[in-house]
Amino acid sequence: MSPELEARVQALEELLAHREADLNDLSDMVSQQWSRIETLERELARAKDRIVTLEDEVGEAPAANQKPPHW
Repeated sequence: MSPELEARVQALEELLAHREADLNDLSDMVSQQWSRIETLERELARAKDRIVTLEDEVGEAPAANQKPPHW
């Protein structure tokens, strides 16, 4: 193999190795973000359940567009 061809092959192999490392880093980031999204979705669902429970305990609040009874 000619020296020029060997240099080109080596350059391509280095580029490929860097791209593989970048891809692995991105994959790890996506995995971490997905895990965080799932955690936040569970927390949101728990918060919604707590709000519903509190609303049930308190009862219905007056509608926002109704005047208070003393008016």
